[in-house]
Amino acid sequence: MQQDKKALTPMENMFSQADSSAPAGTAFPDASANVTAPPAFCSERTTPTDRASQPRQWSVYLTAARRSGVQRRTVASADVARIEEVTTETATQTLRFCTHVGLFTGGRGKFVVTDAGWSIAQLWPEEETHARLQLQALFLPHWSAEKTWKALRGGPMPVDELAKYLQHGLPGKPRRGVYLVEWLALALLVHRDRQNLVWPAPALSGVPGSENAECPAPAPESEQPEPEPELELDTLMGMTNSTLRELPPERYRAVLDSLAQVLELTPA
Repeated sequence: MQQDKKALTPMENMFSQADSSAPAGTAFPDASANVTAPPAFCSERTTPTDRASQPRQWSVYLTAARRSGVQRRTVASADVARIEEVTTETATQTLRFCTHVGLFTGGRGKFVVTDAGWSIAQLWPEEETHARLQLQALFLPHWSAEKTWKALRGGPMPVDELAKYLQHGLPGKPRRGVYLVEWLALALLVHRDRQNLVWPAPALSGVPGSENAECPAPAPESEQPEPEPELELDTLMGMTNSTLRELPPERYRAVLDSLAQVLELTPA
């Protein structure tokens, strides 16, 4: 089956290359407080369609979300397919995967954008990073995030190896696993470097089931006396260097004269 093809925008081309915009170890703010909780979605382990690349799938999502709009109109995948110049089955499979993430509700070729899905679509043109962080909040409870964390907590993996691991036991062509990795990269949960190694982003350690997902509050530390303010050790006649520098010229000369007298009276 040939993939549906359409000229990609510069923004879409970004995801067909190594994602070098977020180096490993970069910390990102928690987006979970900035997005409306999505409705409960199916826990079935699904992967993206193999009929279109991940950037094309993202374009299908954006078109469907905007057609559903703030009024939450029901959109037909056949209509979206015509606009995106893909087959109806490609649009249907793409939007079906999006429902499992929490971007849409519905099925059987009829879909309605969720609050989270609409918010992300609205943010995307002007605030891409914010949109990706909201997508991250949706992907954190997805089965693929937990499985990716288990695979990468010991270190990075080649993208094909991680894709195979995620795709294991599921139907479809191997590139479905690759596209799933690309969705996770879009959600800022993994980073794909120029050597095609996939690294975990810091947010990935917050998936349900990881040891860092629910850390107990730290025990209160025993009260310690407050440290004394640091003092300048070098003093002259009880005055620090900074105090001396602030003296007016007449007072400064008087201090030096006093110092000379002290030195004359001090035995050798």
